[in-house]
Amino acid sequence: MNHFSPKEVAQRLGVSESSVKRWLDQGVVPVLRTAGGHRRVSEESLDDLLNQLKTTAGYPRLSVHPGEGEPNGGRGPVAPTRNDSSVVGVPDPLLSWDFARHPEGPPALKEISDGFTEALLLGREEVCFQMADRLVASGFPVATAVDLLATTAMHCLGKRWELGEMAIYQERRACGIVKDLMQRLKQRLPVAKSGPVAIGGTTEGDFYELPTALVELALCERGWQALSLGCNLPVSAFVAAVVEYRPRVLWISLSHIKDEESLVADFNQLAAVIPKETAILIGGRAATDALRPRLRYTSHCDSLRNLAGLADTLMAVR
Repeated sequence: MNHFSPKEVAQRLGVSESSVKRWLDQGVVPVLRTAGGHRRVSEESLDDLLNQLKTTAGYPRLSVHPGEGEPNGGRGPVAPTRNDSSVVGVPDPLLSWDFARHPEGPPALKEISDGFTEALLLGREEVCFQMADRLVASGFPVATAVDLLATTAMHCLGKRWELGEMAIYQERRACGIVKDLMQRLKQRLPVAKSGPVAIGGTTEGDFYELPTALVELALCERGWQALSLGCNLPVSAFVAAVVEYRPRVLWISLSHIKDEESLVADFNQLAAVIPKETAILIGGRAATDALRPRLRYTSHCDSLRNLAGLADTLMAVR
């Protein structure tokens, strides 16, 4: 079987190499690693990726499950959304694009992403909400829409911050807008009164709020009673929360580690007192290949797709 590099995949699909690498790292399709650590994609996975691009507005979904082709993941109607860019009688380019002839996807998708980033920088909250609405109305699961727009935008704003092109208040404002966006989208989801309980957050010294909030949104979308406890939490806070909520899942988001030795000691202390029926899930950019073997946990989720799949499995066997 033939295998292709990200550059070769990008050339076959007509997209940028950076987009392909991002999709592979997010777990869109299986990826192989050479002895030197280079990504390689099988011909079968390449065909799968092409098929996804034909049906998902040029950006492959991070989780593919029954009912996900419908807005809101097939879990009920999405509240009516406002789409100022739509005109009655004019087809939505995200829905009508001919991917068979132009697999690179519609310019509208990049325009939405770029527009979201600029609106976030300028603090135009309603514009950000309208762009997220556009993706959700086009069939993207809400968590995927937020991940697609906000992750890209915050990465771009981070680069601007490093270059001195934006002020700290703009970064704080952008984080607030994304948090509000996730809360607004969460309110549209059906209340999962009978779903299993999941709680989570970040460990002491980790102040990154958005990743754990995104996990909460993704799990709620899949029918869980999910609650993010927030960030910078000591072990005692997690233990107390587990006693109160008796969750099926405890997730730990690891975006920043100030002291690895302290983190390992605290984390394993937490794992030692958590009931066996509570699965411990970890994820985040700081959950590296070198760190994970030192931690006691149930499963590692390196993408929303992995998280969604595992959440569905745990729900089915409860």
